[in-house]
Amino acid sequence: MEDYHPHHPPHHHHPHHPHHPDHGPRPSAPPTTHSTNSFWHSEPSALLTGHRSTRDLPRTADVVIIGSGITGASVAHHLLTSTHGEGKKGQSVVMLEAREACWGATGRNGGHCVPMPIEHPEDPTIGRFELANYHAIQSLVASKNIACEFVAQPGVAAIWDQRTLIGVELTMLAIQESAPDLRQTMRLVTDRDELAKLRVPTALGAIASSVAARMWPYKFVARILEDLLTSTELHGSFNLQTLTPVECLAPYDFDRWTVKTPRGCIVASKVVLATNAYTSHLLPDFADLIVPCRGQMSALTPLPSVEGDNRLLANYGFRGDGMDDYLVQRPNESGGQLMFGGGRQQGRSMGVTDDSFISDKTAQYLRTRLLEAFSLPEGKSNSKAGKHTEFKAEYEWTGIMGFSRDELPWVGPVPGKPNVYLSAGYTGHGMPNTWLCGKAVARMVQADRTDHIEDAWEEFGLPQAYVASVRRMADSRLLEEVEAKDWAEMERGRRRTDRPHSGYA
Repeated sequence: MEDYHPHHPPHHHHPHHPHHPDHGPRPSAPPTTHSTNSFWHSEPSALLTGHRSTRDLPRTADVVIIGSGITGASVAHHLLTSTHGEGKKGQSVVMLEAREACWGATGRNGGHCVPMPIEHPEDPTIGRFELANYHAIQSLVASKNIACEFVAQPGVAAIWDQRTLIGVELTMLAIQESAPDLRQTMRLVTDRDELAKLRVPTALGAIASSVAARMWPYKFVARILEDLLTSTELHGSFNLQTLTPVECLAPYDFDRWTVKTPRGCIVASKVVLATNAYTSHLLPDFADLIVPCRGQMSALTPLPSVEGDNRLLANYGFRGDGMDDYLVQRPNESGGQLMFGGGRQQGRSMGVTDDSFISDKTAQYLRTRLLEAFSLPEGKSNSKAGKHTEFKAEYEWTGIMGFSRDELPWVGPVPGKPNVYLSAGYTGHGMPNTWLCGKAVARMVQADRTDHIEDAWEEFGLPQAYVASVRRMADSRLLEEVEAKDWAEMERGRRRTDRPHSGYA
């Protein structure tokens, strides 16, 4: 949902917290049939709604892609339009989607595309990959003239607690040593006057980034899929089947797979899982490696202090103990809504796959938090008068992210399952990763690479740390469990929220 997340230092194990699973996480449930109404779906594609390229499922396919968010769209786009290698334009590609097209996390996120090199100072290839991903999306939007409200603007990650600020200061020093090129894209601000100019006067500090953008992710994906469906060059080799959940994968013969759905089965030569949070529904071995996490979003009507000429001119993230909030503002001429998400410390989110309802407590937080964070005059004047002020929410919705145990995406051939690939587990940081992760998977599929990728960076432009492998799976299981780590972080946030004058709403 959110498009970047704070870097959390290692936590101690908390085996007795209320959400700690007794025997590790269970495999994810499939996507719910009904879901909350995302603002990004308020202008759905007429072509994609209820789309089924053929009345019945084809019996066979060269490639089946499961999932139709930005990852799935990227895999399909690069498989069918790339001339890399042999190109194989004649191959049949079937995309299966449990709900409407792009109805999962991509259609429910915060609208950010913000590379954050600060997250992994030990591996500069990750920061460079995120920057390349940003520029790839930016150039594709420009070359195709995609009307998805893509606007390049600065990023501001405001920091509200001393522990996080000290961690950021140390990380900045590390990046200066390991990757000065990445360090040049951001600066740490602690001067009070400058923080006020960045619109975050109550923060202790902020990371100001020169590379960020806001966008309407659903419209970006919709255009990619529409172009594949209407292409005269592909001769119908792309088949999109919405409202077709995948129940399971089963071996068909020594190198093909049966993809089972309620509408019948497809025998696939290759399968790509672009399923993010729901990956372990089809790959149970990943239940403790990619864990679903429910995020909540809102589209808020701007108050006078943040509308018109007073609008926000940056992407915002709010960092602190248990705080992981994110904000962009839509164009003035289109309503100028503040697209604000987060508030996970307000209630349970980890391990939740149900996006059919919202949390009232989290919704209240999202309607009020910005008054204090930006020190808005409407909040001050009304509090003096004894009145309660909050933003009006035009839309409130939830979506399911996939949190990775080692906080990195899992990309490439699935160990032990020949001809099955995945790209999933973005830990709330999908937009600066998904497009090129999908491209890398498409190239692996074209190259028939089902073994361990020895040099992913040179061969596929992918950080080696992202490649799924038996060794990485084993190493990740030595780390603290996703739910335990997140519980400790959120508990800090709850304690801070409960303190008077904590700086939290």
